[in-house]
Amino acid sequence: MAACLRDAIDFSQRQNLTRGDQVGESYPATRPFSHTVGLWEGDWAASFVTTAVARILIEERMGYNVVTNGPGTGTVTAFYALVGCLRPNNIADRGCGQTVTHNHVVLEAWPEAYAAEIQEVESLYPSMAPVSLGSMGYDGTTGIFFPSKILDSAYHDAGIALDYFRGWNHSWSESWNYFDNIIGINKSLVLPCNETRFQISKVNEDYLRYTGDSEGVEVLPNGELVAKCFDNRFWLAPGCRADVFKCVPYVTGGAGWWLDDTMQKAAAYDMPLAVGVARDLTKLPFQKTMSFYSWSPDTTFWSLDPTRIIFPPNDFSAHLNGDKRTAGADSLVAKIVSQDLASMAPRLEDLIRSMRFNINDVNAMMGDMLETGDSAQEAACRWLLVNPNSWQSWLPDMTKCFPGFGLYDTNRSEFVNNRDAPTFLECRACESGRFSSRLDDTNGITYECRRCEPGTSQPSGAALQCDKCNPGEFQANTGSKACDRCDIGSYQDRAGSPSCVVCPDGSTTLGLGSISSADCGCEAGFIDQAGDGNSSCVSCGLGLSCPALGSIVGLSSGSSPLGEQFVPEVQKEFYSSPEEPLKLYRCFLAKLDRPSSSKYWICTLPGGPTRDLPWRASGNCLHGLQRGMEGQIFSSGECRDCTVWQKVGWVVGLAMIAVGLVVAYYMLTLPSTAKASVLFTTACSFGLTTSSLQSLGIVGMMTVDFPADLRPFFDFLQIFLLDIDSLAFSCVAGNYAPARYISSVLFFPGVVLWLVACNLMSRSLAETYRWEVSKTCSVAGAILQVGFSTMSTISMAPLMCFSHPNGVHSVLKYPGITCGTADHTAMLVMGLLLLAFGVLGFLVLCTYAVVLAPRWSAQGKHGKVKAFRFLLFRFRLDSWWFGVPLLTRGPLLSLPIALATDYPPIQVMSMAFVFLVFLVLECRAWPWKVPLLNLLDTFLCMVMTMLVGSSSLHLGPIEGNMKDFANVLASILMALLALALAVLLMMTMAALVYRAALGGQHELFFFNLQMQPSSQDVSARLQATAALLQNMKESELKQAIEVLSVYDLGLLLSYVSLTRAEIVASERTGDDSLDKLRIFSNSFAPPKAKIKKMASMAMEAPTQLGRRVRQTVLRLTAEMDSGRCSGFREDPPMGGFLGEDPPMDGFPGEGHGQTNEEEEISQASVGNQREEMEDYPVNVRMDAAKKVSWV
Repeated sequence: MAACLRDAIDFSQRQNLTRGDQVGESYPATRPFSHTVGLWEGDWAASFVTTAVARILIEERMGYNVVTNGPGTGTVTAFYALVGCLRPNNIADRGCGQTVTHNHVVLEAWPEAYAAEIQEVESLYPSMAPVSLGSMGYDGTTGIFFPSKILDSAYHDAGIALDYFRGWNHSWSESWNYFDNIIGINKSLVLPCNETRFQISKVNEDYLRYTGDSEGVEVLPNGELVAKCFDNRFWLAPGCRADVFKCVPYVTGGAGWWLDDTMQKAAAYDMPLAVGVARDLTKLPFQKTMSFYSWSPDTTFWSLDPTRIIFPPNDFSAHLNGDKRTAGADSLVAKIVSQDLASMAPRLEDLIRSMRFNINDVNAMMGDMLETGDSAQEAACRWLLVNPNSWQSWLPDMTKCFPGFGLYDTNRSEFVNNRDAPTFLECRACESGRFSSRLDDTNGITYECRRCEPGTSQPSGAALQCDKCNPGEFQANTGSKACDRCDIGSYQDRAGSPSCVVCPDGSTTLGLGSISSADCGCEAGFIDQAGDGNSSCVSCGLGLSCPALGSIVGLSSGSSPLGEQFVPEVQKEFYSSPEEPLKLYRCFLAKLDRPSSSKYWICTLPGGPTRDLPWRASGNCLHGLQRGMEGQIFSSGECRDCTVWQKVGWVVGLAMIAVGLVVAYYMLTLPSTAKASVLFTTACSFGLTTSSLQSLGIVGMMTVDFPADLRPFFDFLQIFLLDIDSLAFSCVAGNYAPARYISSVLFFPGVVLWLVACNLMSRSLAETYRWEVSKTCSVAGAILQVGFSTMSTISMAPLMCFSHPNGVHSVLKYPGITCGTADHTAMLVMGLLLLAFGVLGFLVLCTYAVVLAPRWSAQGKHGKVKAFRFLLFRFRLDSWWFGVPLLTRGPLLSLPIALATDYPPIQVMSMAFVFLVFLVLECRAWPWKVPLLNLLDTFLCMVMTMLVGSSSLHLGPIEGNMKDFANVLASILMALLALALAVLLMMTMAALVYRAALGGQHELFFFNLQMQPSSQDVSARLQATAALLQNMKESELKQAIEVLSVYDLGLLLSYVSLTRAEIVASERTGDDSLDKLRIFSNSFAPPKAKIKKMASMAMEAPTQLGRRVRQTVLRLTAEMDSGRCSGFREDPPMGGFLGEDPPMDGFPGEGHGQTNEEEEISQASVGNQREEMEDYPVNVRMDAAKKVSWV
């Protein structure tokens, strides 16, 4: 359809109704045309033309899509249409109860005539009740009309004034003579009564109440009161009910417009009316001469020039009560809109509200429509074009906005700030992020929606101003709906700021939205050292746990206004003083205390006073908060006074050490053999146990956080490293740490000097009790060897400087000594002297001896070999060298702790490497004489390697299941070590209790890990093998040797070397390059002087046994002079070892006349000689046994 007005908004630019709560969403969107503005029109001319005017203006000036619905049969149906009923014209089922309506505007509504019905509608659907926008500009009149020509005829003929109700009274006026009667009306043109308002009970109840005409109504079986109709078409008034031919026809339209009014008036004023409802009110009055219902303005009966009957003036109150006998008031012709139109299109509602027609304008449009036969749309368009001044004032000024609203360009879909191009402008509520601001221009005052400035926001719509951002918030952008909280690390103490203030470097805030610089604090891992609100953050470093916003004040006081979780805390194993809480020290071997009101630890160390560190870091023994006095020790986590027994105990202990060294001389210089003896096994088991405990003690010195349950065990093992501080040494040496350390250093030189002194003092004794120089050297070497790990650890103690978090270095074993001070220098000098002369010097000497020992043994320099007996006697004669690598294990284990005190990972790797190297050497050499000792030593080395490796689990923080696993693993490894040490202890005890455990014919399988064959079986097999070799040709022997593997060839060479050295005892020749290096067992045999002494003692024996011993010793002496034994002899019977009498005639023995006294002497001598001979080389023992048997 072509546009009517100039500059009309094009169809493509028209918009739909939009919900106010969902911008941009068309409403409703579930039915055809539901997105358009719905105009509901009535079925009469005034409604047609006024609705057409509204449609043109809404489409072409307001820019909305419009659809016209209807037509409706009257005002009541219009109300039903506005409340959303789908079938407003269907009285039986209007389809109401919808939540949305598709009809939004009704013009030419006559609400006052149907007040009761409208009130009922509003009560049924209150949420959808229509809204009246006031008068159309004119009032509407309704009533009973008839053609003007009848008025003129009646008046001229009979003087009856039919335009007045009294002129219709049938008692004196025969008005029916001027009208047709109902008999001549075609029934099909009239609606049956049961299809009209005659059936409404309320209408008939009011009629009966105010007229009392019971014969005009009837009661249905259901109790409803209905009108009683003639021929089911007309209701007859009482004035003509007796004679139907005297009834004047009266018809109305719709379902019975004004039906109840007409019935009551006809009965009240004896008007002879036959009331019916025409199917088409616009036709029947033209076919018959009759009265009819009509209204003004209207063009339905324009050609009949209708006249309205005048009734008594309107009684408003009576009409409200249903009494309609008086004239109906001039009706308000209203504009009605749906309840939701204001929220969807407020400007459209303003247009409808402003529309006010003049009655003449309405009549003109209706007349134009009738005269031209054009549609109402065309007649309305012509009127709009001819009378612009009549309607332009109706149009709302789309650019005149009110507070809370602003100019909006619907074409560009954006808010604007001027009215230069008003075609597509309208006012809309300002959206969130904007505010309504006054705008003055040439057109007057309006409002625009301006964006909120930075630092402000507006979450609500239709706002008059933007809100400043609160402290702790900011907004850097314009047009923001909300302010943002300041990020962590920034704050804002002013309102309305576009940005936040960044905290000083290294500081942060607790969370978002901080409102003050006081909220800035140091980040986690830093601490505020100023503590005055001006953050001065420094890194906490090792030993100090610093949560975010921690300060030095909180560290000292142990509290924080922000809560317990923001208090810095000195970690365990570190300590500081209240005076300098950030100056942290490590705390080793100490008791840690922490005041209840503080977060720092106080470290209490065993030891004496120092001049280098404050008392809280000095290692002093404290009593309360006072410096400890001399004569106090650190025990069980607290300071205690020294007891008398502790002082006496040290005096007694030193005396026992002096005596023990003398006893050791005699215990450690007994002859050594190639075969393990009882005393040897005891000594080796004890030595291996001591060495293992020393190694474990060194492992415990690593700066690794071992499980707390293992720490007491490692502390105990420090005793084996000569940790005399734990034995209350300060009770006799004082609390001065350097003095105690120097005492430890001098222990080993003191031992050597004591042995030398004993050797010198023994020269004043009888020759029998004089100490031999070689034996004295051997004992000194043995003592140094046993304590070599301890000596190396002590010598390196001043080198083990660990660092405190504050940069100060302290000695690991003496934390109270600061490295680089005078006290440390004195300790360092003494330690280096011990390292150079005691450790390295002893190691060089032992290495020298190991290298030359095989040559000394081969050359018969047995004295030199015996001088290093301590180094050689524990091992197999072909593994004599193992003592030197074993010596180096202690220094190598201590070295990583000294060089990498602050680097536990290096300590772990280095120690694990040392243990692995020794494990490989152990498996390769299998050096110990007792096989079980080899197995145990290998097992101990393996477990200690695993223990060192497991300590890597504690290099970093571990929690939960991992921590439990690490603790369990360490406990298992310690249990395995304890088991191995227990086996060593059992070996020691077994060897002491069961003398035959080793070195005899009843050796235990448990010690040797195999069953030992008898000497007779071995010698027989050896001789048989020698015979077979003797019978082999040289070529055959050579061929057999060539096919041997490397390992088999090595075993063969070892066998040949062993046979030549220990069995046949041949002298070395020039061609000995194939011999395996080893030490000869006769290098440890007793000296000839001792054997001669034994012979002299035997000469004095009065018994035959003495003579036999004498002869045996003389022969043994001769053989030792030659360096060879005489070999095996088969002619005399071999009865056993020395002291076993062969059953030969001529030799007195048991039962051969020997006295009891002689027998006791004989048995004692035999027992003593047997024990001595058990320590001789095997070839000497065997040959001596044979000779003795037939001496």
